[in-house]
Amino acid sequence: MNRARHARRTALRAAGLTPDQVRDLALCHLENLDQIAKGQAGPGTLWQWVAGILTWSRAAQLSGAGAPEMAAQLEVAHGVIERFRRTGRVGFSGTEYQAAKDGVGYMDQIAEIVPRRHAIAAAEWSERRINEMAAGQEA
Repeated sequence: MNRARHARRTALRAAGLTPDQVRDLALCHLENLDQIAKGQAGPGTLWQWVAGILTWSRAAQLSGAGAPEMAAQLEVAHGVIERFRRTGRVGFSGTEYQAAKDGVGYMDQIAEIVPRRHAIAAAEWSERRINEMAAGQEA
């Protein structure tokens, strides 16, 4: 690798998430997707999955990268949440599953490129939203 490329990668890494953090997030995204797809997810997994979508949707808005793709993920999450509220079941329809699977890739890509400050701000915002949504479910 030449010096310019190495310097650029080093600067990007310092500004964003580390490769280990991105990998760990990718594993979490896949685990949540898998649990929901297999019908093994409860409310905790649902809210973790939704938190990921909210976080990376907000990060996309803040950074200007991936916002249209994440808007579609918000629609999928809305459908899954509404079904959960009606039936108590956490699961995907066939089209929701494929869209959510695509969403894992979008979230991972955003995590790779978003500045760290945007990731932190998005995570804090998402946590507040999830707490509000989960509290509404319990009422």
